[in-house]
Amino acid sequence: MTRAMRTRGETMPDLLIRGLSPESVTRLKQQASRHGRSMQAEAKSIIEAGIRPTMGEWLERVDRSRAAIETERGTFETSSAGLVREQRDARTGTPPRGGR
Repeated sequence: MTRAMRTRGETMPDLLIRGLSPESVTRLKQQASRHGRSMQAEAKSIIEAGIRPTMGEWLERVDRSRAAIETERGTFETSSAGLVREQRDARTGTPPRGGR
């Protein structure tokens, strides 16, 4: 069951969890106490940690973002190390090195 609550102009949904065993409630209370949080804050932390994107999902998102940027602006062929080297060499008068 969810219910919406208004906080600072935003609608924040509430979640009611029924049927937790007394042991689960006791363990949640103990864990919340160890972390210095309320039971609600501890339950929220547990739920949010459980639904975070996986590393694979993050990497897919990065790949999609990179592809979109490359489509819009071109590819990322130049490494930052090469650019730093070019700037340093230009300041010191060192002739450019072959290839990047």
